[in-house]
Amino acid sequence: MRRGFWQAATVSMIVMARLVSAPSIGAQVAPVSQRPDTIRGLAYDSLAFRPMAGALITAEPGGESAASDSLGRFTIYSRMRVMRLVAFHERADRLGLGELTATRPAGDGPWERPIVATPGMNTAWARLCVGQRRPANGMGGILFGATTAADGATRVAGVGLVLQWQAVKSLLDTTPTFESMTVRSDSLGNYLFCGVQEFGPAALVASSSQYRSDNVLVAADAASLRRVDLVLGATGGPTATATVQGRVVDEQGASVPAAMVTFGGFAAEIMSGPNGRFTINNVPTGSRMVSARKIGFVTVAKQLDVLEKGVTGLDVLVEKGTLVEQVSIRSTRIKSRDATELDERKASGLGRFVDSTHFAKYDRTRQALDLLPGIRTQVGRAPGDFIIRGRGDCMASLWVNGVREPNTPDNMIARLPKEEIAAVEIFNNEMQAPARFQTAGNQCAVVVLWTKQHINAKR
Repeated sequence: MRRGFWQAATVSMIVMARLVSAPSIGAQVAPVSQRPDTIRGLAYDSLAFRPMAGALITAEPGGESAASDSLGRFTIYSRMRVMRLVAFHERADRLGLGELTATRPAGDGPWERPIVATPGMNTAWARLCVGQRRPANGMGGILFGATTAADGATRVAGVGLVLQWQAVKSLLDTTPTFESMTVRSDSLGNYLFCGVQEFGPAALVASSSQYRSDNVLVAADAASLRRVDLVLGATGGPTATATVQGRVVDEQGASVPAAMVTFGGFAAEIMSGPNGRFTINNVPTGSRMVSARKIGFVTVAKQLDVLEKGVTGLDVLVEKGTLVEQVSIRSTRIKSRDATELDERKASGLGRFVDSTHFAKYDRTRQALDLLPGIRTQVGRAPGDFIIRGRGDCMASLWVNGVREPNTPDNMIARLPKEEIAAVEIFNNEMQAPARFQTAGNQCAVVVLWTKQHINAKR
């Protein structure tokens, strides 16, 4: 009986094993398009050559979304296979690029590190500057925008716009050189500059017989494609001015009292009140720069579009400066050529040398000159007539600040106060003196005098 029991149990186990291992009737494998998907990608700004932080990326068709981090990275977990990525970013929208997309390559494999990117500068140039060749000397930048009347709606056509910037041809440029371009807005009120300097700030102004703006700063940007929209105020009439109300704030949004608020192209200033607020009337309509200044704060200028209806709720930012209790400043004067050569001759021991301390010991210049080493002033002659001691027939040649002085009673030394003398060099013969102080045919001493004003002058 026990044997029969074990045989029955063995048969049951074999049957169960076959049932478990056999494929279940009606079981189906989900198609690829319905399987969960994980996408790890990068949002990139090809115009500025940097990751795009803060972009909103949406997966299609699932609809899941994620934001890119500071390095442009994002991860999306979708309940189905992702076939397309759509990204939105404030900068791309402002430049008129709209949505940025990336499409999954064909095949059933994973989508390895997709990149959602803006078009590159060459692509932007081909689209905007049609038929023009992009310069390769740093002048391949683009600036575009719209010109709108101060009513906030009407586009202004045919207005002239001037863009000006400081040209930098090389790092050795020391003289400021300004270049400019002029265009007109088209029938839709849009303007376009092609071939502007790709780096550095610029100034933009628009004007016509009926409309004008003030100079507006085009800020420097890592990208060569920039956009600035302008509001144009009327040159006359009741809509030519408006009222501006606002508040001066710091980086934390706290009110800053007693700050002076300034508007570009408008002479009047106004001081913010105890709560940081201000109201100023008769500000010309149109785009202009606004800034505030106060001791202890750094001024930050920004574009303000003054509409006919006025401006309310304006925040003018000032940044707190770094305050230090004590600052020690050291500077090194760049010596002139004469001062440098004088120090070199003194160090080498060529000739004799006396400085201003020698003249400070005496009441008069003549007394100090009489006691110069190796020479003496000639009795009965001008104080600038020197002879070698022991040789009454050998008159020295005299140089003042590198210029040969005549041996006359009216030479410069006769009129020079001792307080103005910085140094005197004495050479017993012409051969000892530097070549620049040698005179043809002279075999006697050379006296070289330097004034403080000449030696200390910046060169």
